[in-house]
Amino acid sequence: MRNLPLPLVPFTRFSALILLAIGYLLSACHFSSEPAAPFADFEEQESTMICWNEKHKYVLISLISQISQHDQVHLFYNENYHVPGTIIAQLAGSRANLDHIYLTPFRLDKDNIWIRDYGPAFIQDSHDETGTVGFAYPHLEFTDYQNFGHFFSDRAKLPFQRSHMYSVGGGREVNGQGTIILIEGFEKVINPDMSKAEIEAEYQRQFGQTRVIWLKKGIPQDDFMGYGPVLDNIYGHGTNWHVDEFCRFADAQTILLAEVSSEDFARHPFYQLIHDRLEESYQILKQSTDQDGQPFRIIRVPQAPVFFAAGHIDTTSILYTPVTSYLNFALTNKSVIVPTYHADDAPEYVRRKDEAAIEKFQEIFPNREVLTVPALELNYDGGGLHCVTLSKPKKRFKKRLSLVSDRRKVS
Repeated sequence: MRNLPLPLVPFTRFSALILLAIGYLLSACHFSSEPAAPFADFEEQESTMICWNEKHKYVLISLISQISQHDQVHLFYNENYHVPGTIIAQLAGSRANLDHIYLTPFRLDKDNIWIRDYGPAFIQDSHDETGTVGFAYPHLEFTDYQNFGHFFSDRAKLPFQRSHMYSVGGGREVNGQGTIILIEGFEKVINPDMSKAEIEAEYQRQFGQTRVIWLKKGIPQDDFMGYGPVLDNIYGHGTNWHVDEFCRFADAQTILLAEVSSEDFARHPFYQLIHDRLEESYQILKQSTDQDGQPFRIIRVPQAPVFFAAGHIDTTSILYTPVTSYLNFALTNKSVIVPTYHADDAPEYVRRKDEAAIEKFQEIFPNREVLTVPALELNYDGGGLHCVTLSKPKKRFKKRLSLVSDRRKVS
């Protein structure tokens, strides 16, 4: 990782700047000792953080173009693989609003697009101070990315605290008020030496969560392929159950949960497996309360169409399912960007599903514009739109002197 050099300072202003810098450092290092709440996606944002990746550039260009029409995009790129001029040229050829896009370089060993999982977890205390938490990253091929949170926090001059527990952004869903939704199967797999009580205690220490809702499993498309077939010769092709594939907070009191339609059951027996897991989660959520003991409003959102692709495990032919999901959406101040699946060669029912999902999101978020981005390409790699975005909280505290520039504006 490379830091930009300090700017040259005229001698006549040196003393004043030193005094301001000392004051900044003292205040920046201070963060309330009381538990701070994690930032929720539906709260007011400063920008949407995205990490550039050439492999999925067409999805990213579409996503960045949609978001940048009305909101800020903070675009990171790994200097080991990308140069800013190439990125800027590709964005300039799209309908992206370049005035709303800022680039920041970093340097890590591999190229990783899934910023939701390895990025910093933002927290805010009762004094409106913002800090970050960096969790251990449970992907062995990308272990260096657990340092991304510290890199970002250092550049942004935000207090940083590290947790040695494994956790990813797509594996937890928070309402920003003290409630967190987790999946038992996922948390226990990535933290095999910790009990549920110990996992809860660490989220309490880092996030100040007073209410933990434990769901059992994720949707079967998100099963880890190594577990074996889910049905007949069909394998899941996911990350072992991230909650953002089927269950999200729309606000502090409203939970969105996927639902299989009656028409789906006739299409393939796999939909029955999805239904069974979703309804198990529904029963848990229906009986759950928030941090203040209040029940949640639960809104059902259509389950995205299921696709099957041919593959191999060693020399054995199999079928597998990409993790398609309307609930893996991205949320900004002005927009909600919904994944869509209809293409020219897709069955007609896929178009109807997309339209039903769009209509539902318009009802749920009446003050945001519903935009769409085809997401199947990301799904085949185990993620979606939410997985490649991270909401950066709006700075509500007093602006302080910055001695290091960390953003390169696209021009």
